[in-house]
Amino acid sequence: MTQDALQAQLDRLRAKFAAELPQTLAEAEALLAALRAGDGEALKGLHFVAHRLHGTGGTMGFAALSGVAAALEARLDACLKAGGAGPEDIEAIAAGLAALKAA
Repeated sequence: MTQDALQAQLDRLRAKFAAELPQTLAEAEALLAALRAGDGEALKGLHFVAHRLHGTGGTMGFAALSGVAAALEARLDACLKAGGAGPEDIEAIAAGLAALKAA
Protein backbone atom coordinates (compact mmCIF):
# COMPACT_ATOMS: atom_id res chain seq x y z
CA MET A 1 0.00 0.00 0.00
CA THR A 2 1.40 3.39 -0.95
CA GLN A 3 1.76 6.23 1.51
CA ASP A 4 -1.04 8.13 -0.26
CA ALA A 5 -3.36 5.12 -0.13
CA LEU A 6 -2.56 4.60 3.53
CA GLN A 7 -3.28 8.26 4.28
CA ALA A 8 -6.54 8.09 2.35
CA GLN A 9 -7.60 5.03 4.37
CA LEU A 10 -6.70 6.77 7.62
CA ASP A 11 -8.68 9.84 6.54
CA ARG A 12 -11.73 7.62 5.85
CA LEU A 13 -11.41 5.98 9.27
CA ARG A 14 -11.12 9.35 10.98
CA ALA A 15 -14.19 10.64 9.15
CA LYS A 16 -16.15 7.51 10.12
CA PHE A 17 -15.10 7.87 13.76
CA ALA A 18 -16.14 11.54 13.77
CA ALA A 19 -19.46 10.75 12.09
CA GLU A 20 -20.26 8.04 14.65
CA LEU A 21 -19.26 10.17 17.63
CA PRO A 22 -22.70 11.79 18.19
CA GLN A 23 -24.30 8.33 18.38
CA THR A 24 -21.60 7.11 20.77
CA LEU A 25 -22.15 10.12 23.02
CA ALA A 26 -25.92 9.57 22.91
CA GLU A 27 -25.30 5.96 23.98
CA ALA A 28 -23.21 7.25 26.90
CA GLU A 29 -25.98 9.68 27.89
CA ALA A 30 -28.52 6.85 27.88
CA LEU A 31 -26.19 4.77 30.06
CA LEU A 32 -25.80 7.71 32.45
CA ALA A 33 -29.59 7.99 32.71
CA ALA A 34 -29.76 4.27 33.46
CA LEU A 35 -27.04 4.64 36.10
CA ARG A 36 -28.97 7.49 37.71
CA ALA A 37 -32.04 5.24 37.75
CA GLY A 38 -30.12 2.62 39.71
CA ASP A 39 -28.87 0.31 36.96
CA GLY A 40 -25.45 -0.74 38.22
CA GLU A 41 -24.68 -2.54 34.96
CA ALA A 42 -24.72 0.83 33.18
CA LEU A 43 -21.41 1.57 34.90
CA LYS A 44 -19.75 -1.19 32.88
CA GLY A 45 -21.27 0.14 29.68
CA LEU A 46 -20.05 3.65 30.42
CA HIS A 47 -16.60 2.30 31.14
CA PHE A 48 -16.57 0.50 27.80
CA VAL A 49 -17.60 3.68 25.94
CA ALA A 50 -14.97 5.79 27.73
CA HIS A 51 -12.29 3.14 27.11
CA ARG A 52 -13.16 2.99 23.42
CA LEU A 53 -13.13 6.77 23.05
CA HIS A 54 -9.84 7.01 24.94
CA GLY A 55 -8.08 4.47 22.72
CA THR A 56 -9.67 5.03 19.35
CA GLY A 57 -9.78 8.79 19.78
CA GLY A 58 -6.04 8.85 20.40
CA THR A 59 -5.33 6.52 17.50
CA MET A 60 -7.42 8.64 15.16
CA GLY A 61 -5.68 11.86 16.18
CA PHE A 62 -8.37 13.32 18.45
CA ALA A 63 -5.98 14.04 21.32
CA ALA A 64 -8.26 16.34 23.31
CA LEU A 65 -11.15 13.88 23.15
CA SER A 66 -8.85 11.02 24.10
CA GLY A 67 -7.51 12.92 27.10
CA VAL A 68 -10.97 13.73 28.42
CA ALA A 69 -12.05 10.13 27.86
CA ALA A 70 -8.96 8.91 29.76
CA ALA A 71 -9.93 10.97 32.80
CA LEU A 72 -13.51 9.68 32.62
CA GLU A 73 -12.27 6.13 32.21
CA ALA A 74 -10.11 6.49 35.33
CA ARG A 75 -13.11 7.68 37.35
CA LEU A 76 -15.20 4.81 36.06
CA ASP A 77 -12.39 2.36 36.88
CA ALA A 78 -12.41 3.62 40.46
CA CYS A 79 -16.19 3.22 40.65
CA LEU A 80 -16.03 -0.32 39.32
CA LYS A 81 -13.31 -1.23 41.83
CA ALA A 82 -15.40 0.31 44.62
CA GLY A 83 -18.42 -1.71 43.56
CA GLY A 84 -20.59 1.17 42.40
CA ALA A 85 -21.03 4.87 41.89
CA GLY A 86 -22.19 7.25 44.59
CA PRO A 87 -23.95 10.57 43.98
CA GLU A 88 -20.63 12.47 43.71
CA ASP A 89 -19.33 9.90 41.24
CA ILE A 90 -22.45 10.19 39.12
CA GLU A 91 -22.11 13.96 38.97
CA ALA A 92 -18.42 13.63 38.06
CA ILE A 93 -19.34 11.15 35.33
CA ALA A 94 -21.97 13.58 34.02
CA ALA A 95 -19.36 16.35 34.00
CA GLY A 96 -16.98 14.02 32.14
CA LEU A 97 -19.61 13.35 29.49
CA ALA A 98 -20.22 17.07 29.12
CA ALA A 99 -16.48 17.57 28.68
CA LEU A 100 -16.44 14.85 26.01
CA LYS A 101 -19.16 16.67 24.11
CA ALA A 102 -17.17 19.89 24.33
CA ALA A 103 -13.97 18.23 23.16
